[in-house]
Amino acid sequence: MNTKDPEELLLERAKDLLDRGVENLGPRTERRLEDIRFRALSAGEEKRPGFFSFRRWVMVGGFAAATAAAVALFFWMSPSPQPLPTGHVEDLEIITAKERLDFYQNIDFYRWLETNGNGIRTNEKAS
Repeated sequence: MNTKDPEELLLERAKDLLDRGVENLGPRTERRLEDIRFRALSAGEEKRPGFFSFRRWVMVGGFAAATAAAVALFFWMSPSPQPLPTGHVEDLEIITAKERLDFYQNIDFYRWLETNGNGIRTNEKAS
């Protein structure tokens, strides 16, 4: 009974097939593969510029300058804010008042009471 997983069997077959294919390569293909491998290894050994390299800081400085210019242009080209309306003093009083807002919901009624003498009628008797 075979207890190997089908995936493992597939991997083994693929590995065997590739190994047999490598044995049958021609000398020209083998030479090209060796050259490619040598170039890859030598490229990995090359010293790369460090974090403090001049080129990296020029790129970072250029990006920062472009960002600052874009932000400055955005604020310079944006329309200036309109002046606040000055005719709405009552609204400002409502917003800054410490009283509850229920009072202001019935403000028209309170104004009517004010103009009509608070609804109190005096009994004036002619003597």
